[in-house]
Amino acid sequence: MAQLLHFRATTASIKEKLRCTYDRILMTPGLFETARLTEYNVRLVAKHFFPRDHSQTKQPSNTRNPSLFPVTQCLLLRASPPCHGATSRSILAILAPYPDFTQFSGALASTGIAAEIDDHTSITVLAVDNAVMEQLQEPRLQHDDLRRAMSLQVLLEYFDDSNLQHLQGGFMQVASLYQAAVNITVLRGGHLAFAQSGGHSAAPPAVIYQRSVVESPYDIAVLQVSALISYPAAGFTHLLSKNGCGGFAGVVAATPDAAATYGRDAGAGLTVFCPDDNAVAAFMPTFNNLTGDGQTALLLYHGVAAHYCEQSLKRVNGAVRTLATDGSKSYNLTIHADGDTVKLSATAQSAAKVTKAAVDKAPLAVYLIDAVLFPGELSNVV
Repeated sequence: MAQLLHFRATTASIKEKLRCTYDRILMTPGLFETARLTEYNVRLVAKHFFPRDHSQTKQPSNTRNPSLFPVTQCLLLRASPPCHGATSRSILAILAPYPDFTQFSGALASTGIAAEIDDHTSITVLAVDNAVMEQLQEPRLQHDDLRRAMSLQVLLEYFDDSNLQHLQGGFMQVASLYQAAVNITVLRGGHLAFAQSGGHSAAPPAVIYQRSVVESPYDIAVLQVSALISYPAAGFTHLLSKNGCGGFAGVVAATPDAAATYGRDAGAGLTVFCPDDNAVAAFMPTFNNLTGDGQTALLLYHGVAAHYCEQSLKRVNGAVRTLATDGSKSYNLTIHADGDTVKLSATAQSAAKVTKAAVDKAPLAVYLIDAVLFPGELSNVV
């Protein structure tokens, strides 16, 4: 059944794209000769999808073929609906009846992603509600950052609820409008999740499929998901700043590799242990003496690629791998609960305790801590 669904989706997508290409050729002056030269290829493809319509395949001649229009039109337009495009449907109009998606719709419009969606067929839009989008309400957010986040929410294949529920092998990788791959994974319990391919997180992706909003078979589907696949770095640091982590947020923002990693993993499940402003100020002389790689590693040491709510954090009682871990070094952080107090330790000389839960809404948790954590792996780079 899954193979049949995938075949039908692929077949419909190819028919649609062939039909749209033909329409554009007819409407564009000077492309008739190009159309004539491609008729042979069109006939070959049509043999697979319109078996009763194709005639004997011949190589194109060097003279203009006056029968091109009726022959190709018969091949591409027979028993087919009108070509979808910018003038036939609008993602903004599709989302208009749904008040929970007004901010998402606004972001699509302001970044120009809406126009690109309207120009594509066989596409899936992963929409998030206003509560998720409110985390991006930052005046200093760069246009390119927001555009990247929105484009990752658009998949260049059609998936409706039925397609997802019958995902062959429980996994699929698909291109996004940003041209970065997105992984679709079936989790335990049958839940479906999305994550950017190549992300840092080793934990299960936390962008969870919630419901189908709109389905126009093999043209466009709008699905609601729980979070953005990638969180804009500027929006992430602003979120830290407004929750008592201004000093740490400023240092992260000034360290491009750290900012990019935090921004990317925020949508895939992330816990951040954020030193308060006094702790950051006291540590800055030491921080400035680190190499560039050392600074990045220290900042990433304060993040764990999984969402830990307060109760789950207290149950860890052991070592967790931080975002600073790479192929050659394991930057582990020890978490231990002492009653209602959660304590963190990097080495015997570097420890901190959690003083406040600043943010705790999946897929992101931010905890304020009273000291900067200094991993032992950096002791030789100060």
